[in-house]
This record gives sequence, structure tokens and C-alpha cells, in this order.
Amino acid sequence: MNIGFIGAGKVGKALGLYFKSHGLPISGYYSRTAKSAQDAAMLTESKDFKSLNSLANASDTVFITVPDQALAEIDCEAAALLHKNVVKTGTTWIHVSGAHPAGCLADIKKAGCEVGSMHPLQSFGEPVSSAAGLDKAWFTLEGTEKAVQVMKTILDKTGGKYSLIQAENKPLYHAGACEISNFMVTLIESGIRFFEAAGMNRKDIFQAIEPLIEATLCNIREKDTVEALTGPIVRGDFNTVSAHLKAMETLLPSELNFYKAMALKTALMLEDKRLTHEQTEKFQYILEETTHV
Repeated sequence: MNIGFIGAGKVGKALGLYFKSHGLPISGYYSRTAKSAQDAAMLTESKDFKSLNSLANASDTVFITVPDQALAEIDCEAAALLHKNVVKTGTTWIHVSGAHPAGCLADIKKAGCEVGSMHPLQSFGEPVSSAAGLDKAWFTLEGTEKAVQVMKTILDKTGGKYSLIQAENKPLYHAGACEISNFMVTLIESGIRFFEAAGMNRKDIFQAIEPLIEATLCNIREKDTVEALTGPIVRGDFNTVSAHLKAMETLLPSELNFYKAMALKTALMLEDKRLTHEQTEKFQYILEETTHV
């Protein structure tokens, strides 16, 4: 099962290292930028290819690790080469987009190949550490029957955990991944602004809040979300929340609406679980007031 990569960025390099570390053969990389392919090939002790067709013909499975907006272009180019018999058929083509289904490689499929999508639920940075992180990552699989079997075989070899997903559910799944990964960064930045406004030095803040973040994740792991929650809302502490709103309106108005939206969602999440309906209604009333000073 020679695995080749179209795209030699962070994801392609990390996956190549991950597969190689588990004994899977890597044929190499093709990239629009020759230097990127050379770097990825050197990193994975494989080959850099000068053309898409040479990479595809040297591989049994082709992973397309390009940005989502480039998938249609790759599908069109590869299908044209397949129709001209420049590229062999029978190969499995797999993209790694979380938002798009395997069906976005429809032209490759029509040209006689199996197509699939295999999304690693992980954010990617430096390739070596990202590859190590893939040992703990969860994957979602979708595609033609044979492509799904190929992906299962790969992950059975690496020990990767996976779920099957319906093609039509991928955008919703990916939105959830973005909310947890991307918007967590937004949430932490918002919180940092509160500490800065309270007089803390920004360079000290992350060190101060890191144990809080880790303890919160530990609570979620042990108790699930509703039971893991702490703080004034779950205690029904209306006065403390009102004090927050008053301080924000006076000193940090740019964060007021975001706090209100998160607080309301938290109260609604707890309704009839750890808050009564009456408590939830009172929080809703406080949070919907137009002024708090």
C-alpha cells in the first residue's frame, strides 16, 4: 500500500510521518511548489515528484492534503489524466477535508477510482509534534465502500480510532470542530482581555490561566459538560453575574454582548438539570436588560 501525497503542507507532512512511524510505505509528495515537496520528502525519507501523474502512478493510495478550495482543481486535473490513461485507474483517492464529502472528487470516481474522505480531528502546527499528536487523534471516514475499507486498513495498522460519518452530515460535524478548536482560541482571547482590563500583564496571563483551562478539561473528561460546570451561573448567583455586567458596561463594553450570549447559553444548558426553570428565566431577564450601571 504505497501512499502518496498531493500537497506538502502541515497536514501532509504530519500524516506522512504518522503513517511512516507505523510501518506504512510512503511513495512521496507532489506539490505546486517544488521546494515544499522536497522538504516533505526529506522529512519522511520518501521521494519528491515533479508531476501529479508521476506521484499517482507510484502510489496505490493518494492522499489529497491541499486547502479545501483547491479540491475541485485537483479533481478536475486528476480526472483528465485518468481519462487520457496517463494515470492508472483502480487507485484510491482520499482527501482530508472535514467539511466536504468524498463526493467532491466525483470526476475522479467517474474516471474509475475509489474516493474517500478521512478527517483527523486535530489542529496542525509543527509536523513532528503534530504527527505525534495523531496517535491520540480521532478520525472520521466516509466514501465509497472500497475506499472506506482502505482507510480502515490504514488506521487499523496505525491504531487510529475512527467513526463513520454520512456525507450530508460533514458540514455540521466540521462546524462543531471549528467551534471547539477555533472558537476556543477566541474565547480565551476574550477572557485575557478581562484580565488585562483588571490590570494584569498580558505576558503573565496565560501562565496564570493555564491550570484553570487544564482543570476545566479534566472536569469535562470525568463528569461530562453539565456536571463539570462551576461558577456563579450554576450556583444561581444572580448578584455576581449582575456585578460582572455592571463592570463590563463601565470598563470593557466591547466584551459585554459576547459575555451575555455565553452566559445565556450556559443558563439554558443547565435548565431543568442544575437550574430550575425559574432560575433560568431570572438569568435571562438579567442578561437581556439594556443597561446594567
